[in-house]
Amino acid sequence: MSDRNYSELGSHLKYGEKTTMKMLIAIDDSDYAIKVVNYVASTVKPMVNITLFSVLPTMSSNLEKMEKDLQQPLFSEKVVELRWMVDEEKKKAESRIEECRTILKNAGFPDDTVEVKMQNKIIGIARDIIAEIGKGKYDTVVVGRRGLSATASFVLGSVSNKIVQNIKDCTVWIVE
Repeated sequence: MSDRNYSELGSHLKYGEKTTMKMLIAIDDSDYAIKVVNYVASTVKPMVNITLFSVLPTMSSNLEKMEKDLQQPLFSEKVVELRWMVDEEKKKAESRIEECRTILKNAGFPDDTVEVKMQNKIIGIARDIIAEIGKGKYDTVVVGRRGLSATASFVLGSVSNKIVQNIKDCTVWIVE
């Protein structure tokens, strides 16, 4: 994105009447999420309605079923560890999204223009974000180019790439 200031994006015309722009910012628990929110806070007027959206990690229900079926102590111990790791990731994501909300508030965004949505992963991170974009009828979605760990990126693919390839009727900003 160029050095242009996009602060004029506070409102736009839709069907002949002025409406407020809706922007979704996809947030994960990485430090990169802070960079994305700082970019938006510095380039967009505080009258934009912003949704901070985070897809939370989940543990496969198949693992829980296997734990019950197998009744193996070592396997059960690993499932307990995995459950703890998922809970820790959720806590990090909750903390990060509150940090992002504070950045927007400090940049002059009123509380009533910033919404937080967090949901457990249903299909996959990118597809869950795409589904939320469709449901919320957002005008713009903002994602970081990097946010996943190298391992997660290898397994899941690039979230931002999937969003760019599959989104329709919505502007996509990728912050690097």
